[in-house]
Amino acid sequence: MSQSSSTIMGLAVVYPYHQGGAMEAHVFTQLDLVFLIGFLMILVLMSFVFSWRERQRSQHLLDRNRCLQDDVRRLQATEEEQRRLYNSLERAMEQRTRELQEIHSKLEQEMHATAQAQKRMTSIFESAPNGMLVVNREGLITQANSMVASIFRCKVEELIGKSVESLVPTEFRERHVVDRSEFQEHPSKRKMGARRDLYGARFDGSYVPLEVGLHPVALESGTEIVAAVVDISERKAYEKSIHKRNEALELSNRELQEFAFIASHDLREPLRKIISFSTLLQEGEYGEFNEEGKVFSGYIVNAAQRMRDLLSDLLAYSRVTSKANPFKTLRLNPLLEEVLEDLQLLVEESNADIQIADTLPDVNADPVQMRQLFQNLIGNSLKYRDPNRAPIVTISGNQDDDFVYLKVQDNGIGFAQAFAEQIFDVFKRLHDKQSYSGTGMGLAICRKIVMRHGGSITARSKEGVGTTMIIELPKKMAVNDGS
Repeated sequence: MSQSSSTIMGLAVVYPYHQGGAMEAHVFTQLDLVFLIGFLMILVLMSFVFSWRERQRSQHLLDRNRCLQDDVRRLQATEEEQRRLYNSLERAMEQRTRELQEIHSKLEQEMHATAQAQKRMTSIFESAPNGMLVVNREGLITQANSMVASIFRCKVEELIGKSVESLVPTEFRERHVVDRSEFQEHPSKRKMGARRDLYGARFDGSYVPLEVGLHPVALESGTEIVAAVVDISERKAYEKSIHKRNEALELSNRELQEFAFIASHDLREPLRKIISFSTLLQEGEYGEFNEEGKVFSGYIVNAAQRMRDLLSDLLAYSRVTSKANPFKTLRLNPLLEEVLEDLQLLVEESNADIQIADTLPDVNADPVQMRQLFQNLIGNSLKYRDPNRAPIVTISGNQDDDFVYLKVQDNGIGFAQAFAEQIFDVFKRLHDKQSYSGTGMGLAICRKIVMRHGGSITARSKEGVGTTMIIELPKKMAVNDGS
């Protein structure tokens, strides 16, 4: 048996082997085996210790690496947060800068606008057509324009700093101080000296009639009063002139009314005698007229009768205001029934159809004059009826919050619309006396009645179709005493 050897950890180990079919063996001693095993154990232990130390070192390095990575991440996060805060701060600073720039721009614009407004207000204040004063809480004049200086016959500089009481007549100054104090306690926009005459004391000692409007302006330093002062000297003189003219006109109207009454009342008796005696002469009781004399006497009777009718209508026209009755609430439907009773004969002769609305609005009016108004209008519709058709007269009405509207419509002969105003004139006629009787006073009386009631009457007409009279009456009248 041959031997084969190898070196293990510096020791020689002999292995058995076969040679030529026979095996030879080398037997280790027990000490050698123990030694070998111990040696192997030492190797294993050293390998284990070495491996454990390597693992510990690797773990330590891994932990250190993780700590370093955490520190790096924290540093990166901190840097990112600082970068974000820096960017946010930079944006905030940019935004604030823009806002401050905008505020600055707006302030400049507002300052410019304020300066322009101040300039404009100063120009308006100076060029105002009225005198303008600004008075502070102590009653001192702080601002004035040239117009108010001209009213008080002084310079603007002479007014600044003076007490406003110096512009008040001496006898009213104490009272003005009290009134001014009360106004400053309860300021409001109003007219000064309502219902009484105001006068200002000029620098030359004369007095000037004034109209003063007060407008309080609240300021941080206290309420100031802007006073608009108007010199009403010319107005007062004009009002005085108007008053004198009104008195003269009233006197003239009274004289005209008296004259109309005398002319229409006292002249009717001589006319009655003329008509009576002329009629007796025509009857032949005091001799016979030839044909020409009969014609002339007929002219006398007709002329006297027309004069009598004119005087009667003139008397009725003058009595619209001189013999007027007080106004009262009046129901029109019952009143129109009474009017139709008075016109019954004329309605039957003309075969007329009078159509009245069932519920006409009530009016505030003089009952006698309303009756005369509708009697004239319906009578006119029947007088100027179309001979080829039966007359139809329709009376209707409506109202709103302030006015009552009435219509009297017919299908008569009508007239050209160009004459719609002329028909209301005194003694105005559109047709000859032979075709239609009358004096031309009926519609004039109607208009005067309506005007006395504060209303209006108009006509709409078309030839061959008919006429519509439109009456507008106010529901309330400030004065209804017949004036």
